[in-house]
Amino acid sequence: MASIVRRIGQAMINWVQEKPGLVLEAQTVSLYNETGARRRRTHQKSRKGCVNCKKKRVKCDEIRPGCGQCAEKKWPCEFQDAELPPNKAKRPTVQSVRRRQSTPPTSVSAGSVSPSHNSREWLHTQVLSFMERRNMPDRQLGDSLTYKRLDAVELVDHFIDYTDLWIGSSTSQGVIQRHGFEMALESEHLLHAMLACSAKHLSHLHPDVKKYDVAATLHYTRSLQAYSAQLCYDLEQGNGNAMLATSGLLAKLTFINTPTMSANRPLAADNGPTAWIRSMQGVRTIMSTLRLRAQLEVGFMFPILQKYAELVDLPVVRPRLETSIVDVLRRLCKTPMASRTLDSYTAVIDRLEPLVLHQPTNENVDQYMAWVAGLEPTFIELLERNDTRALLILLCWCAKLPLIEQWWTSVARIEFLRISAHLSSVDNPSVQQLLSLAAQCDVQSPRDAKMALGSGTIPETVAAVVLEEPFGRRKGP
Repeated sequence: MASIVRRIGQAMINWVQEKPGLVLEAQTVSLYNETGARRRRTHQKSRKGCVNCKKKRVKCDEIRPGCGQCAEKKWPCEFQDAELPPNKAKRPTVQSVRRRQSTPPTSVSAGSVSPSHNSREWLHTQVLSFMERRNMPDRQLGDSLTYKRLDAVELVDHFIDYTDLWIGSSTSQGVIQRHGFEMALESEHLLHAMLACSAKHLSHLHPDVKKYDVAATLHYTRSLQAYSAQLCYDLEQGNGNAMLATSGLLAKLTFINTPTMSANRPLAADNGPTAWIRSMQGVRTIMSTLRLRAQLEVGFMFPILQKYAELVDLPVVRPRLETSIVDVLRRLCKTPMASRTLDSYTAVIDRLEPLVLHQPTNENVDQYMAWVAGLEPTFIELLERNDTRALLILLCWCAKLPLIEQWWTSVARIEFLRISAHLSSVDNPSVQQLLSLAAQCDVQSPRDAKMALGSGTIPETVAAVVLEEPFGRRKGP
């Protein structure tokens, strides 16, 4: 029993490491009953396939709203909820009647008795019904003192209706806002991730309203639990589109939370920059699982999949500052030919170089997150050991991301400041030169153009930018 408890505890930690395939030992069930007769096998065939696959007698992968078979053969795809004929309908049990009598009906408003399917009103009732079944917020934990169940309606509306770019490029935000809740109603981790992201953004816009912060923490925790359980125990049965969407939202939330909690602590082995980096490693697992990859190629998330895989070309005209940064970085990370098999830097710099040389915009923010998702485990291990060269590479990424003015990107300045302070004592002129060049990237942003270049030490330069605009508190969207 103790070994099972230990393995469950390890599985909950694996949300960071994103290691699939951990399966608990199942208790063996006898094939025979007490009389010695063989037990009747349960029915294994699924009856949830789409109408066309049933007619043509082909196996349906049951992905809604369009299954893989129909997408591949260009058939119209339609699902029909199976209803039992009257003579086979299940009789209600005493327990179910009592449950219905003790549970008050959930309603959004007095006039919404039977909202039409797929309307906003219908979506509200579905989300509220879900939260009621999950007992959220939990009165016993004190969640409902500030965050009420009906507040989830506001979170849903804010997520769908907020028009400024705030959760990625126009492509990724458009897909998530249009189709996210359609997937989320069948995927608990995605629903919680969307509500958490909406609440966190509202908390950013209205920091004095406590309910948003409570809601963000509550839904973020639930999403993390459900997502890690899917990765560890039930990966093959997951929905690739929903899992990729959840991974992207959780990455942003973890990116906001982790550096903020470590802002006043110097870089050390126990609070390095790898927690939020590991939160995106689930993307590698999803991409390497053939069934999930096939779903992505015919599902809602395909445009985002293309965006993640999109190669960024080097600019024709290279900016002087950024070119100097890449040159110094390559010189510092140059590995002798005899050690090339152990080179963990060159490939990472090759992918980072186009991002450094291009002006960061809302349209290439997905590529910045894809760079993190694609980091090799060997490179992440170097970051965990606070390897100087690995930290310098990450520093350059952190220097450029805040120039994309979305509400969550400015948190990169916290990591930039911590890494700069950690490396400022390194006795290497090239390291100090790179720190100085990277600090000037932030000074070059339009809103900080008035600040003078090259004044003070590295921590002072970065601190000047930070003091002008506190971490995580922008007046804009």
